[in-house]
Order: sequence, then structure tokens, then C-alpha cells
Amino acid sequence: RVFSKQVVTVLNSVLNRRADALSASLATMHRDNLKAFCPPSSWTLADCQLDATNLLEEVFSQYQKRKNEMDIFDRIDARLNALFSGKIGSDETALQSLLSQVRYLMHLPQDYQVLPEEPKSSRGWGSFLGLGSRKDGSSLVENLLVPERDASGRLTDKGRAQIYSGMRKCNPIDVHFVGDPLLARVKTYEIPVLVELTVQASNYLNQKLGLVSEADVAEGQTTDEDTLSKHYHEMERYQKTLFRINLRFLADSRNIIFAYVLWWLFRTIGGFFSS
Repeated sequence: RVFSKQVVTVLNSVLNRRADALSASLATMHRDNLKAFCPPSSWTLADCQLDATNLLEEVFSQYQKRKNEMDIFDRIDARLNALFSGKIGSDETALQSLLSQVRYLMHLPQDYQVLPEEPKSSRGWGSFLGLGSRKDGSSLVENLLVPERDASGRLTDKGRAQIYSGMRKCNPIDVHFVGDPLLARVKTYEIPVLVELTVQASNYLNQKLGLVSEADVAEGQTTDEDTLSKHYHEMERYQKTLFRINLRFLADSRNIIFAYVLWWLFRTIGGFFSS
């Protein structure tokens, strides 16, 4: 947890310190055994630039992906926690501090950015909750870097060739859900028993009202095909459905708590006025 320029200087000097005779002889034997696979005999922290940038990209992309997947309830909860703890923007501040320290340790350019910066959204509640929309210019730049895919989102032969040649790259932030939202796996904020009940109730109502056919429901429950193909077929059926009933929101624990709070408020306010 200690970081300073003096620490970096000491580390670089220790890494290249000459060893005693016994250690030197062992190192010589080690180099003779490894031959071409032997690492350099002297190196500095700057030699770890590739590993450091790969690690930074993983950390920043995971954080950005988690932030993009947050819904309005998660964003409000995160903002309130940061507000009451007095650490607003603590995650961003910690990441920028990490980036500045790695820049110095690995001698990276001062203008080095791990991920392309997103344009600032307009001020207001949407900006406060992190719900600002992205600019067209940013989307255009990203589209130029995205490999070619078909309508279902799978890479085409041209898209694979673009990745192999280095002309395009896949961004982990752009990974989207594949499948039918009604049949998705249980989320951490959902109650498993209620998920099963609401899915069954949704299928029953959709069949009775003629919104989906029994064949579509039965096809979605088959296990003959592999998991990826099954999810793609579920997504194709979902995209062809114009309208249907989805009661799965009733299994969301946050919605249950919100409904209970509303009921309690109405009951309390109603009792106050009636008295």
C-alpha cells in the first residue's frame, strides 16, 4: 500500500543488484538450462508494460461492464451509499489513482488511457444516476472497431478474419444477453421459487390468450441441442413475438420491497387522515 518515487527507485536497483558468487553460479546454470527461454538477466519494472496494460484493461473493462449493467435501482443504491459514506465517486477516484501509479511505475505515456473516454452527459438527475445517453460520434467510432456479425449477433467469417488480422477487436463491454429474458437464469435479486411460479403463470396466460403457441413453449423446454444454440433459438422466438405477458418482475425482491413500502405509506397516510 506504500507508493512513492523512492520506492520505485529502490525496486529497480534491487532488481539489478549483483548477487554473491554462489547465487551467480546458480543463475548461470539456470540460464544454460533454459537457453533461449531464459528471461533477461537484468530488467526493470518498465519491462512489465504489456502485463500491466493487460491487467488494467481487465480491471477497467469489468468495472465499466458492471456499471453499464446496473439498473436504476442499483444506481440509486450506489449513489446513496456513496453519499452517506462521504465517498462519492470513490470507485472512479481509486481507478484513476491506480492508473496514474501504473503510468509512473511502468513508464507509460502520461496521456495513456485504458479505455476510450465516454463523452460527458448533460447535467441533471440522469447524469447523477449515470443514465446519460451516449453521443453518436462515440457510437460511430465504436462501430468502426466492431467485427462483422450476423443478425443474431454471431461472428461471420469476415468478422473472424477481421479479428485474426488485427483490424477489429471484441470489446467485453459489448457482450449482450443471448436468449429469452423470460427464461433467463435466476438473478441474485430474484427469489427462485417466485421465478419458477411467475414463469409458469406467464406461459399459461400467454397460451390461454393465444399470444404464443404451445409448440413454442414446448420447444423452449427441450434439452436436445447445446446450450448456446438453445439460447439463440430462444432469442429468435422472442424477437418474433409481438406481445406477450411476462410476470417475472413479481419475483424481483426489490419490487416486492418497493410495493410493501408503498402499501405501508398509503396505510399510514390513510390512517392519519381517517383519524
